[in-house]
Amino acid sequence: MKHISTITLLLFGLITAGKASASEAFFGYLYTSETTPGGNWEYEQTQTLRSGKARGNYTAVDLRNEFEYGVTGNFQVAFYLNSSYLNATHQYEPEDVSNDLPNRREFNVNGASVELLYRLMSPYKDPLGLALYLEPEISVRDRMTGDDAIERSVEGRLILQKNFLGDTLVTATNLMVEPEWEKVDGVVKKELWVEWTLGANYRFRANWFAGLEFRNHMEFINMNLNNQEHSAFFAGPSVHYANQNYWWTLTVLPQVSGWPHNLGTGSDGVTVADSSRHLGQHEKFEVRLRFGIPFGGEHSHVD
Repeated sequence: MKHISTITLLLFGLITAGKASASEAFFGYLYTSETTPGGNWEYEQTQTLRSGKARGNYTAVDLRNEFEYGVTGNFQVAFYLNSSYLNATHQYEPEDVSNDLPNRREFNVNGASVELLYRLMSPYKDPLGLALYLEPEISVRDRMTGDDAIERSVEGRLILQKNFLGDTLVTATNLMVEPEWEKVDGVVKKELWVEWTLGANYRFRANWFAGLEFRNHMEFINMNLNNQEHSAFFAGPSVHYANQNYWWTLTVLPQVSGWPHNLGTGSDGVTVADSSRHLGQHEKFEVRLRFGIPFGGEHSHVD
């Protein structure tokens, strides 16, 4: 965790004079339809804490450093550097719990990705905000297990945003589809990730928003919609703050339900299971912190 604390302190120390961007993240997991203004830059970091398995100790922090650029008023591009910290003992392989994973306590750079976001309609000018999102990614390490693995994926999102009450209430929903190809020991495994997210945030005072987020994440083996491997549901509170120099968003998402509950028998002969949650590909709870430092543009709601 020492590496994470050092990185965070250094990045917060970079917050200097500037103007806020319309692309601020109102939510931790949801994307909204606004983009970085044309000709302007923004730095953003996302930290996601994942913790809690069916046995042993498991704590992971995923770090994403992002540099955004507004190409035009409706189109932005971004580059991500992805890394993670993993502290895990007495853990099982998520897809075969009869196999134990080695204990790990390490920080690694996992890979990189590129973001393309195009806004078709703005919620501040049109009846509805609508945007399309595409993110090709390449990774050299499994962020959950820490094992070396070559993964290629393309994340696509349909983003909808609707504001109410003079833009004091922001609602959004995303449909995400992500095919993934993972190569381990020369064998390629195909998976399809599908996720639906929904949220609402209300401005309760100047520059402050609070609300709720909901997330349902599913996986389909061999990209076959008739062969679903698991499903997990998350729901929890979100807080967002922004001023003319920076913004941040904090979301806490415990897993409220999921399946399958029973993952099978571990190497010690004991059943690996939870009464209501899926603790194979997911954890008991997640906490996400996002913050951004914009260089140009203005927030739509800053008073």
